[in-house]
Amino acid sequence: MNLKELGDKYRTDKGDAAHTFAGMSYLDVYASYLDAIRDTVRSVLEIGVLGGASLRMWWEYFPKAEIFGLDINPAAAFKEDRITVHIGSQADPDVLAAINPGGTFDLIVDDGSHLVDDQLVTFHELWPRVAPGGLYVMEDMRCSYGDLTTESLTWPGRPFQPPTANFHNDRGRIDSLMAGLIADMDRLTGDVAGVHFWPMMIVILKA
Repeated sequence: MNLKELGDKYRTDKGDAAHTFAGMSYLDVYASYLDAIRDTVRSVLEIGVLGGASLRMWWEYFPKAEIFGLDINPAAAFKEDRITVHIGSQADPDVLAAINPGGTFDLIVDDGSHLVDDQLVTFHELWPRVAPGGLYVMEDMRCSYGDLTTESLTWPGRPFQPPTANFHNDRGRIDSLMAGLIADMDRLTGDVAGVHFWPMMIVILKA
C-alpha cells in the first residue's frame, strides 16, 4: 500500500483537507521524499502521538524500522511490535536523550506542541542525531505566527504543559534558524543538504 492508502487505513489526519493545499497533502509531500527509501529506513521518531495513528502508519510503511513516539500526555503511552512511545516534554533534553539512546533517526517529525520555544530546543537537541541522508520535518507551521493561548486550549497536551510554557509564538525565531541553515549551505559548510518549504511544513535534509 502507498502512504496515502496507509494514512487512510490508520486514519491519520496528515492526509485530510486541513492538511492539503494545491492538491498536495502532508502525505504526498512525505511520499515524494520517502517512497524510494522506505525499505532502508531503520528508525523513525514522531513527536506528538495523540492516538498513535501516524506511528502505526509509519510502522507499516517502513517494514524494517523501529518507530519511536514522544508525547507529553501520559495517556498516549503504548508499546507494540516495533513501536515504543515515550512520555515527556519535547523541550527536555534528558527526555530526548532517553529515546533510542546513542542511536540515530532516519526521519524525525515534530508534530508536538507547536510552540516555537519547544521546536527550537527539539531541533538543536535532535538534529545531530539525524542519520546522514535523513530528514527532519516540522509540521503545522501556520501555528508559529502568533499567540496560541486560546487556540491551544483544545489541544490534548495543553493540560500537561508547564506553567512557564510560552504560547506567544514568534515566527521570526524560526525564520532566523532557517536563514542560518541556508547561509551555511551557501558557504558550503555545516551538515544541511537542503531546506525545503511546503505549505505548513519545513523539510530539512541531512547531508
